[in-house]
Order: sequence, then structure tokens, then C-alpha cells
Amino acid sequence: MARIVLTVAGNVIGNLLLPGLGAAIGGAIGTYVGGVVDSQLFGNGARNNVVTGPRLQDLRVQSSGYGSVIPRVYGKARLSGNVIWMRGFDEETRTQTQTVGGGGKGGGGGGRQTTTTVTYVYFCDVAVALCEGPITGIGKMFADGNAIGSEHYAARRVYLGDATQSADPLIAATEGLAPAYRGLAYVVLERFAITPFGNRLPNFSFELTA
Repeated sequence: MARIVLTVAGNVIGNLLLPGLGAAIGGAIGTYVGGVVDSQLFGNGARNNVVTGPRLQDLRVQSSGYGSVIPRVYGKARLSGNVIWMRGFDEETRTQTQTVGGGGKGGGGGGRQTTTTVTYVYFCDVAVALCEGPITGIGKMFADGNAIGSEHYAARRVYLGDATQSADPLIAATEGLAPAYRGLAYVVLERFAITPFGNRLPNFSFELTA
């Protein structure tokens, strides 16, 4: 604070004493003196540094493909899915505080410094279409080529693509009126964690049998 005030004051006084060049000289002197004052006032006191991680609006989000071909599978296959529904992103804020310093006996050692780290974790609800149904089941699931398990999502529901399947309850609750996607095999993932994938939807693929 003192640095800002004295820099402005130095600019004004220097310009009055020596128009033109005096403003630069006075501002430089004011900046130096203000820095010394700030150091004396706050240098040995408690400091609180806040480090904030990136948020979703700062990053690129993958979108789904429109008009993709629906494959037909016989036997076993590994297919890349296509996103057919998604309910936005949920943001969860996590805060971690670490304190170091505080001085030793006799008051030496400097002041206490506290660092607060704020990170943002993101989840999404998503439905991924696979192929023409019916299929008999799904095996391993992959994201960006790596096998993943239940630790990455809260719930997974598989629809085999038969002629009698009902609409997914989450999609129906969100949209009010939702298609059942009969004849289409698809997977619904609830609270899928996208932060490990750079805060974007990864490229999904699934092992399935038909």
C-alpha cells in the first residue's frame, strides 16, 4: 500500500520540481521508499497467499459428434462411443491450507506464512451410445485408451438396446420427457470425474459382446 501511495506522490512532486523528467525520477524514488516501508510494516508479519487452480471456463471441453454412424456388432468388439446426452458440469471446490514458519524462541525466524490452495473438481452426467442392439453385455471400459473402473463414477447403467427398454431415470428426471433409445445400446454414467482428464470428456471406448 505504501509503495503505491509514495509512487504517485513521487510522480506529482517530481513533476512540479522538474517537469517531464522529474516525474519519472520522483516515481522511482517513491517506489523504492514505499517498498522499504511495506517491508518494515508487513515483512515479518503473517502472510496469507492464495493459490487458485484453473476453472472449467478456462479450458476446452470436448463435444459429441453429430450424425455418426451406428455400428452393428457380431461377436466381440471394442467400440468408441458417441455422446448422445449430457447434463452440464458440476463444480466442487476443495480448499487446502498449509502454514509454515511462525518464528522460534526469542521471536526470530520471521513471520508465519499461510498458503491456501483452492482447486476445482468437475463431474458430469453423460450418456454414451455404442451400437445397434440388442447386445449381451459390456466388459471393460476405457477413457483415452486407459482402462477405468467404478472409482471414476458414482453409478453406471447399461442399456442393451432391446425393443422394450425404458428411458433412463436420470435423463427422464432431467428432461421431463426422454426417449428410451430402443434398439440402441448405450451407457449412462453418473458423476463421472473429468478432472483427471484435463477437465474435458475423454474419448470413451467399450468392450462388448453381441
